[in-house]
Amino acid sequence: MKKLFLLVFLGFFIQNAYSQCADTTNIYKFTFNGKNYEVVKELKSWTVAAACAVERGGYLVQIGNLAEQNAVYSAITVGAGVSSTYVSIGNGGGIAYVWMGATDQNTEGTWLWDGNNDNSGANFWNGQGANGMNNGAAVAGSYINWGGSSNGNPMEPDNYNGAQSHGAIALAGWPAGSTMLGIASEWNDIIGSSQLYYVIEYDSTTTSINTPEDVEYKIYPNPTNRILNIEGADIERVEIIDQSGRSITYTDSFVIDLVDYAKGTYFVKIISTDKIITKIIILK
Repeated sequence: MKKLFLLVFLGFFIQNAYSQCADTTNIYKFTFNGKNYEVVKELKSWTVAAACAVERGGYLVQIGNLAEQNAVYSAITVGAGVSSTYVSIGNGGGIAYVWMGATDQNTEGTWLWDGNNDNSGANFWNGQGANGMNNGAAVAGSYINWGGSSNGNPMEPDNYNGAQSHGAIALAGWPAGSTMLGIASEWNDIIGSSQLYYVIEYDSTTTSINTPEDVEYKIYPNPTNRILNIEGADIERVEIIDQSGRSITYTDSFVIDLVDYAKGTYFVKIISTDKIITKIIILK
């Protein structure tokens, strides 16, 4: 009986020890347009990253428009502070990337948003870019940001060497040292076994990732047309940061007038006596 109890206990312990697929100290959280997101700064293949996203109650990010693209990329580079050189992916032009939920692993050239890896999802792109077979096109007006899109001529995806079936967000132009195939923030198809950081998306602001800090500090209204109110205990200073990472306001006021700033996405860094919390706001 004692042996049986020990086996059950060990099984329970092992299951729970591995149920947390990401260390919370390696996660940057942000909210955009009614949804929660996490940037997970741990190296994983696309498949393992998708499994972790599901375990945490979400899926690898599925980018549906330019505003979401800008918010996600800013969260990666500014909010989470991911370096553009944190890793180098040889099959992606020798630069760093972050996983998103795009894949054509089931049918070459049929790109789906399948961030939970259940072999289904919205088909947003078919074919290859100009660096491949040059027969690609967005499906039914879907938003796309493949490498080369900023020039009006997507070069990616190209399924280079017949092995690239998973989408990732580039943190620099590629090939390394150039922008021949794409620029920072655009998408590329790379090999799914590549080890990258990743972004998880959740379907609401009440899913999975709320912590005491989310209750302890309040920013409202968000989105805002002009005035931003900040509430919380022991706040010393507040810093507003734009999408380029430039600090545009550093103040001890908790009612901030944003009348002089352009519409867009900004980061609010709340500095208290014992912690620093960063949140995303939208100025409309």
